[in-house]
Amino acid sequence: MRRRGLLKLAAGLPLAGAGLGGGPTAAAEPPPSPRGRVAGLLAREDHLVRPANQARLRGLVLRLSWKDAQLTPGASLSKAATDALDRAEAVAPGYPFLKLRLVAGAESPDWALHLDDGPLTEWVDPEDITKKYTVPQWWQPEFLGAYEGLLTALADELDGRPRWAEVTVSATCTIYAEPCVKQLGVAANRGQARDAGYTDAKDQDALRQAMDAHHRILTPLGIASSVAYNPWQTLDDAGAVLVSPATTRALMDHQRTTMGAYGVWANNSLSARWVNGEPVQNRTDYDAMYEYMTTAARAGHPVQFQTATLAKIQEAQGSVYATASWAARRGALSVELPRGWEQDDDVIDLDRAGELNRLFAGNTGEANPSRLR
Repeated sequence: MRRRGLLKLAAGLPLAGAGLGGGPTAAAEPPPSPRGRVAGLLAREDHLVRPANQARLRGLVLRLSWKDAQLTPGASLSKAATDALDRAEAVAPGYPFLKLRLVAGAESPDWALHLDDGPLTEWVDPEDITKKYTVPQWWQPEFLGAYEGLLTALADELDGRPRWAEVTVSATCTIYAEPCVKQLGVAANRGQARDAGYTDAKDQDALRQAMDAHHRILTPLGIASSVAYNPWQTLDDAGAVLVSPATTRALMDHQRTTMGAYGVWANNSLSARWVNGEPVQNRTDYDAMYEYMTTAARAGHPVQFQTATLAKIQEAQGSVYATASWAARRGALSVELPRGWEQDDDVIDLDRAGELNRLFAGNTGEANPSRLR
């Protein structure tokens, strides 16, 4: 049995209750003590935390690719992975809790890519058609089993590192750590996937299996798991591209029912601008999904955001400050800032950062203890 005594910290932000019905799957043992929430303004990767900006931030997100983390099947985490964890912990010792972004998909190790019937090659990213990727058949059982092995190795390592409070669910990703977007708008990608046996049902089932694996392996350590949601992209029975926001909501509901407060809803595309002094998000095609997320957040379910890139925010006449303000006012726990956020004209100075971090802390339930029950 892992060392449960490490799980309950003497100080830090508490874990907010789900508040929407459902909860962690029943277990023989009592629920673990939560480590806490990754809350507030976050930096994207440890090497981007500048000493002068540490006071404006409340945490960071370490990106760790599977191919670097586990060199052979069933192996413990590599030295490169443990060194990366060490560096992130040392960058800003004042941050109470840290988040780990696992990246599978094209960044899976070669041995995992060749499980089942082998990989899908020359996978195209429509945002940069000059690049081709090799991605796994992410819905296949051997690949999903190997990913569970990675989670087991990760749990063994994080057991003794109590500041790591959240890990992303990435088993069914392709290029980005976003399991709902798989570049199926590209005809060549669609053809490969269908020829390999891809179906919408298999894709959804694989993501549910990954969520369940995170819950079995990481929740007992008090570690939450987050899924980055977008409108679900898949293929219909005729092989045409289909976008299904209803599927996204169903997957969110499965995560909430399975993991309860340990199942964090995330999105990595947020952008907002100021309109008459109020922040307004720029993605009208995401309106329904964002409304579903923010309604849940205001009721106490954990929700977080990563911003779009600084260039995309500015192209939409937005700002990083407006984007973070939109999230904080709608119940989110955190916003992961883009690279170069300090150079935005609508700067998040120390006073603005303090205001935002207080709002995010309040959204965890710290300012309203009744929400923790």
